[in-house]
Amino acid sequence: MIKTVLMAGGKGSRIRPLTLSRPKPIIPVANRPMIEYIVDKIKESGYDELVVTLGYLKSQIKALLEKDYPELNITYSVEEKPLGTAGGVKKAARYFDETFFVLSGDVLVDVDLNEILAFHKKKGALATIVLKRVPNPRDFGIAVLDDDQQIIKFLEKPSPSEVFSKIANTGTYVLEPEIFNYTDGQEEKIDFSKDIFPQLIDDEAGIYGFVSDGYWNDVGRPETYLKANYDVLNRNIGPEPPGKCLKEGVGRLGNMWVGEDVKIHETARLVGPLVLGDGCVIESGSEVGKNTVLGDNVHLEKNSTIKGSVIFPGSKIGTSSYLKDCIVDSECQIERGSFIERGAILGSSALLGPKSRVHYKRTISNNIIILPESNVDSNLFHPI
Repeated sequence: MIKTVLMAGGKGSRIRPLTLSRPKPIIPVANRPMIEYIVDKIKESGYDELVVTLGYLKSQIKALLEKDYPELNITYSVEEKPLGTAGGVKKAARYFDETFFVLSGDVLVDVDLNEILAFHKKKGALATIVLKRVPNPRDFGIAVLDDDQQIIKFLEKPSPSEVFSKIANTGTYVLEPEIFNYTDGQEEKIDFSKDIFPQLIDDEAGIYGFVSDGYWNDVGRPETYLKANYDVLNRNIGPEPPGKCLKEGVGRLGNMWVGEDVKIHETARLVGPLVLGDGCVIESGSEVGKNTVLGDNVHLEKNSTIKGSVIFPGSKIGTSSYLKDCIVDSECQIERGSFIERGAILGSSALLGPKSRVHYKRTISNNIIILPESNVDSNLFHPI
């Protein structure tokens, strides 16, 4: 049986403070841990043997997978220090004696693994990279293909002057065990894109590119995280959010997924698509607007508005507050009359005093207390 490597050991530093208390694969997207979207895709493709590489906050990922996927045959390979993408897979090399997949546990991708495998076998490839056309490739590896779809040029994270292609590496691979011949004698920390793929190209060893038209989001930054939530809500990638569908009616428009024991005042307004987790409370005169995700036990006090935002479990939004296109981590307290602008992030257990304002793309880290009537126009982190 073909095995799948699921890489889940990274720190997710680009999306802090969300990853200060949880590993990136555990971050919820539309109220489901991100890693579940990938594991479900693997299951749907007919594969049940996984090797999961772990590092940062490894116990949380292991606990989730063991609870939610008891039917899968999962082996864990723990990195005591970061080994890079290829180094982490090399550490687990003893588990692979035939063709295997490599996927990232902290991205959203919708590809047909069996179609990619068939392509890989047809080409007789040593390595196949799943690629995607993107408008701005500077944060990714980029590739050029010949007429036979063999990769003839590859560069990881080019500078603006180095961009020669808009075909990006999605981090999804099909590999043969012989790939480990290229990791021998290297430093302990090895990266596929920087260290291995250029060698394969130089040796004409058979590295091919499968250009996918399926969904892909690396969820590496706050704006791409918000987009991932919007895309699930708008059914650009499945499955649909958890909860029962609420019927449209007066003050209830669009697709609305609602969990158990949710209390919605009759004068509250809901405009979907949106999702409300279990135990949410929406008080009178409040509005939950388009592209909003409320986690379990979020409390929205009267006459408040949330639009295009993701609110993690246990947070409370005070009376007459307004939140737009922002991210609020778990157990936060947003006090009355506050305003959080687009792209802002509040870390877990932050307290925003009454009548305060958090400006565009500002970050407040975990457990920080903001005094009443504050104007937050800079990032706030605890000193190290």
